[in-house]
Amino acid sequence: MEESEEKQGRGCNQKALDETVRPKISKLAILSLLLGIFSLFFFVLAGIPAIVIGIIGTLKIRRSAGELKGKYIALAGMNISILFMFVFYLLWSIDAPPIPNDYTIADLRSASAQYAESFEILKTLTDEQYDSSGVPAIELTKSDSDMIAEVNGILKTGTTSEITKILSYYAEEIKQIWVDNETARDVIHRLNEFPEIADLTELNANLKIMHVSKLIDFVRFYQVYAYLKIGQRDIQAFASELIELDSVCRKISVNARMLVPKLAYLICINENIFTSNAIVNDQRTPMNTVALLAEHFIPLTDEQTSLRNSILSEYLLMRNMFSEVSEQRAIEKILPLKKNSMLRLYRNFYEYWMDSEEGRQNVAEKKLSVWPDIYPFKEPPISLTNREQLPLLYRCYNPHINIVNIVGPTEKTIKARKNSILQIQIQDDLFQIILSKRLGKEIDLKARAYGDEYIVDVENRKIFSPGPDGKPGTKDDIMLRINPQVLGWRN
Repeated sequence: MEESEEKQGRGCNQKALDETVRPKISKLAILSLLLGIFSLFFFVLAGIPAIVIGIIGTLKIRRSAGELKGKYIALAGMNISILFMFVFYLLWSIDAPPIPNDYTIADLRSASAQYAESFEILKTLTDEQYDSSGVPAIELTKSDSDMIAEVNGILKTGTTSEITKILSYYAEEIKQIWVDNETARDVIHRLNEFPEIADLTELNANLKIMHVSKLIDFVRFYQVYAYLKIGQRDIQAFASELIELDSVCRKISVNARMLVPKLAYLICINENIFTSNAIVNDQRTPMNTVALLAEHFIPLTDEQTSLRNSILSEYLLMRNMFSEVSEQRAIEKILPLKKNSMLRLYRNFYEYWMDSEEGRQNVAEKKLSVWPDIYPFKEPPISLTNREQLPLLYRCYNPHINIVNIVGPTEKTIKARKNSILQIQIQDDLFQIILSKRLGKEIDLKARAYGDEYIVDVENRKIFSPGPDGKPGTKDDIMLRINPQVLGWRN
């Protein structure tokens, strides 16, 4: 009986001993395998931990004296992670296909080749680097520009007595500036002889944009000089000078490439409208001068106000610069730049801008896929309100996308540009009404925007349109001054 109990005890002890020495599967090995599988979807976020954990797990198994097993599971996790990361990298590094029939320089509206010389002449107007004498044709010092800005502000908002006072104070200085800029007027005359004026700005990393601010100051000086000549009853000869200047601005506006110069030319045209309006509203201006101005200042054309050329130039410039810079970035050897995908995204942005500019609604029809053909993903949203919030999926696919946040257009930019152009068009409408009224023609007050009709305020001597807020009598009103007695308007 005692012998039987002794054998039974030895059996229990052996069973307990077997249970204590039976090796367990390493949890680290299992985790390495799972992470290795997930590396197909999460790349290094899962693949690197799978390798590290697999190595640690293997070392622990070796040092466990048989208490842990799963060496081959850990090795499988490491090998699978390496294989799957390689597969992931191959899939991730695939770029979208090139854009078929992408825009080229030939798609820009340009002057005929025979007028290429006009661009060289234009450059001498404001930039000393293009002039053999080292002095630009427009000679305006900082003090000249400050004086012009001061007088110009009074001309737009001051009373008649204030205008007379400031013109009298600066009369001699204004006359001297006119004399000093005879060369600039000669350049304007030469440019006006061309039926078209070319803009051959090179759209590359060496881009040079003319100092158009000088041209704006020069145009505003014409306005100052016009008021002085009106007071001296010597406006007829100046009217021809003004027409030449405005003709040049309108011609170059049609073919302007870059956005900043284009907007500058439109500002010049708008300032010329203000200047001409002052001449037309003065009772001392002869009717033949009014008729001469009316013959030139016809309604602005779509080509003159459209930003399409500039938007397309911005896209071509971005594409060319992007290509030049991308070839020099060493990081692309590790994180390849999805050049085609990036360009497709840019192209969608700029197409959106052009469609918005021209009032078209067919953006979806022209939207290019930014993904490789084998990817099943949907397109990122094309709205530019929050470009920085592009889907995380696309940002992971193309980490270089942050460049778009620097140079791409925004919804706010697009809206601001549209409002600027619309304001110029409305100013032009108002001036056409004033011209017709002065010439005794029928007028139509139908408004382009912000209301049904333009408003004639005889008491406050102005014709205006409510601005974007749609409310008359606020700061954003778009207006021109009128002389009701000269124009024949009565309450």
